[in-house]
Amino acid sequence: MIILTRILGPYEFGFAAALTASYGAVEQITDTSLYRFVLASPRERYEEALATAHGIALVRGILVALLILTLSYPVGCGMVSCGEWSGFAWLAPLPLIKSLENLEVRVYERDYHYKPQLAASILSHGCGIAAMLVVGTQTGTHHALLAYLLVQACINVAMTHLLARSQFAVILRGPLTGQALRYSLPLIVNGMGNAIMTQGDRLLVGAMLGLQTLGLYAVVILTSYVPTSGLFRLLGPIQLAGLVNASTQPSVYAARLRLYARAVPIVAAIYALGWEVLAKSFLPAIFGPRFVASDLTILLVGLVVYLRICRTEPATSVLLQTSGTGQLAIANQMPMLGLALGALLMYLRPQLESLLVGMTIGELIAFGAALYIVRSRLGSAWRDAVISSAVFIVPPLVIGLLFATIAALDPLSYRIYIGLSCGIVIAGAAWILLAQTARDGYLRARAPIGPAAEEAGRGQAAE
Repeated sequence: MIILTRILGPYEFGFAAALTASYGAVEQITDTSLYRFVLASPRERYEEALATAHGIALVRGILVALLILTLSYPVGCGMVSCGEWSGFAWLAPLPLIKSLENLEVRVYERDYHYKPQLAASILSHGCGIAAMLVVGTQTGTHHALLAYLLVQACINVAMTHLLARSQFAVILRGPLTGQALRYSLPLIVNGMGNAIMTQGDRLLVGAMLGLQTLGLYAVVILTSYVPTSGLFRLLGPIQLAGLVNASTQPSVYAARLRLYARAVPIVAAIYALGWEVLAKSFLPAIFGPRFVASDLTILLVGLVVYLRICRTEPATSVLLQTSGTGQLAIANQMPMLGLALGALLMYLRPQLESLLVGMTIGELIAFGAALYIVRSRLGSAWRDAVISSAVFIVPPLVIGLLFATIAALDPLSYRIYIGLSCGIVIAGAAWILLAQTARDGYLRARAPIGPAAEEAGRGQAAE
């Protein structure tokens, strides 16, 4: 997106943002997270679960491709113009291509093995960016984004087949099909909430405030919320694998829950502070002078990001590990309330801040709903999650208010100094809160279970 802001004009960049939001919404609404079903399945049924997941993914890819083709004309008319509908139709091959991915590369997460995913990601995105540069410099149109998406999908699928140890197998009907569908279908409802959370706001901005304002908002979201997908790709697999592997050791399981409940708000506070400190200078310096966000926008986005991180983890990992996908789907519908309120406020006062006020309120409601739904599964860690979240929202809230009200703090050097000072305090609190729980959750996991394992325990301790 940084490249696109430099090689595309305001209209074409807004068009590219509309394509991204539309495709992202469809993908998230239909996301079934099938690899997580395989990850949570017993190891003795691994091959059958993997082939079943491949079969469901293939059917999903065909259906989603047809859905995109069906919606391309009305979406094109609503977002840009009816004559440009083919740009949206070119998104249709993407889900079909991605349905051929060998999911084993993702399931390696169960054993903390991430190198194959990293290799596939680096190569596929690198080739996609190269294609985008070639097409973008030649045409100066949104076709650059389409080239990136198509090339990245093809290379990623090829890499998953090269890096997987098992051959790609498909089971369309089998003993695990019903179980896989019961696990994954509620995640479609969950995907609706995720789509509202990450794409619905952009669609509203494009429809109500125009493509050029959508371009600015897309850059704001790109630099604030979009990178959290990488953060969740770190937090989610580590937490889910940690819970799966400790499920037979209640004390270790409880300690890991406490660790995650305390650690996630700390990570969220540091992330939100980083955004608030850097955003005002970072946006125009990297993307160009037309991309300038107000201090109020920066504050509200920081709060939205903080609340989203806290309500997503560890609740999502706990619910996935305990097959609570239905409850997860309910929790992720709550942001719709904030988006609806934001749309109303934006109608009354058409500016970005109106939307963000509504979204902040919606995220607060969704955070409360997530904590309520996951309370019984968190056990004693629920109290840790509530207290830690309430305490660590204070730094981004106070610092954001200072930046928004005191113009003398506009220079980047002042912001960095204040942010680093606050970060040191948070780091000290993190050491106090996390050190012992980390030892309880991970060092105790090496202890032998039962007297028969005494000798093995001594060997592990020596190691």
